[in-house]
Amino acid sequence: MKSILVVDNQISFCNLLKKFLTKSGYHVETTTQASHAIQILKKSPFQVVICDYRLPNAEGNVFFEMIKSVCPDASVIFTSNQINLKNVVTMIKEGASSYLSKPINPDELVEILEENHSKKKKAENSVKNIYEQTANKNQSEYVVGNSKRAREVQFNLNKVGPTDYSVIIEGDTGTGKESYARLIHQISSRRAQPFIAVDCGCLSKELAGSEFFGHEKGAFTGAVSHKTGFFEMANGGTIFLDEISNLSSDIQMALLRALQEKVIRKVGGTKEIPIDVRIITATNEDLLAKSETLGFREDLFYRLSEFVLKIPTLKERGEDIFQFIDFFLEKTSEELGRQETPKFSDEAMGLLETYHWPGNIRELKNAIRSACLYIDKNNCISAASLPDRIRNNNGSLAGTYKVPDLSYHESKNFSKEEEKDLKSVALMAESEKIKEVLKDVKYNKTKAAQKLNIHRKTLYSKLKTMDIAY
Repeated sequence: MKSILVVDNQISFCNLLKKFLTKSGYHVETTTQASHAIQILKKSPFQVVICDYRLPNAEGNVFFEMIKSVCPDASVIFTSNQINLKNVVTMIKEGASSYLSKPINPDELVEILEENHSKKKKAENSVKNIYEQTANKNQSEYVVGNSKRAREVQFNLNKVGPTDYSVIIEGDTGTGKESYARLIHQISSRRAQPFIAVDCGCLSKELAGSEFFGHEKGAFTGAVSHKTGFFEMANGGTIFLDEISNLSSDIQMALLRALQEKVIRKVGGTKEIPIDVRIITATNEDLLAKSETLGFREDLFYRLSEFVLKIPTLKERGEDIFQFIDFFLEKTSEELGRQETPKFSDEAMGLLETYHWPGNIRELKNAIRSACLYIDKNNCISAASLPDRIRNNNGSLAGTYKVPDLSYHESKNFSKEEEKDLKSVALMAESEKIKEVLKDVKYNKTKAAQKLNIHRKTLYSKLKTMDIAY
């Protein structure tokens, strides 16, 4: 049932409108005070507000801003005994749904209400369709992954993406923080507006203000013309600030003001320019911890951290590495104009699997791009095509890679009665065989799957089902 709030200084008008609209199937509440109306809207949002333009304690334009601040999705219909054309034009341009002259024609009002409801439904469906199309498109452009950590990230991304929240993306170097920032932008209502990516580590302290906010001609030595800053470029869209911890305290303060006031001022300028941007930041540091050591403003951290998205390392994503390998092989083959996507040899796959990937996804991508230049006549990439650091790892579990714990958890130990059960005995024998083979091949799961004559994904599934840590 559609809900309507009627605000008018004449009680008789409120009662008359409530009686008529209630009969037409609407839920209606009334009040004669603008302040009371705002209190009502704070407690329970209404779909439509019908109000007199001249209330005793609030002019129409002021009251309109108050309504939108507490109930932004409400449609506002103004009424007035005397129509002022300037007021009508101004309020319609500001976003009011309609402006009616008193006495109101009941049939005309219902027609406007139904038309307004129909337009909102179409807009909602349009946004929903665009979101679904974008989400489907993104599946072919990005690797989502099937690991538990990857699913957690995707779940959180789908929650925060359609909102207008400020987001901090935390993750090690090379984990794909900018890719996730672009995904957030693409599934938001700002997708048709600019996405501006800024590497804060490349900005000098002297020129950062000019880069962010622009400058006027003659503002400083070398300012020979006007410059548009990043915030103006991103207006209506999203600005992505990578490695934001590198910004100086002066720029942090200017950034905080811009975000709070939603205005910027160019270097050397006096005019305040309104901005509407969504801000996404990325860091490989703990910003809150850094704020405690006076390196980063704590108030800026809390302004930016409406939502924190944590990106796992490649090693933490487990079996997702094979999806990344297939994805980068296919993309690189398309780029090189190859008709058939190559495959890695068993030895090469083993090296890719056991390497510890300190550079995460970026390092894996570059290794595959390099290897794709050396494909043999069988459309295969051998281990010799991989970078030296990966070949020298040689399955020896170098670097941060640890020998897996192949023991069962205590909860998985079988009791004497269970050991008599044929299914349990078979399961125990299967797990012992898997552990034995994994040790033989130095925990190379690709080779282990081949030796066991099962698919690699089946091996991962069995390791997970049997609760064997890997």
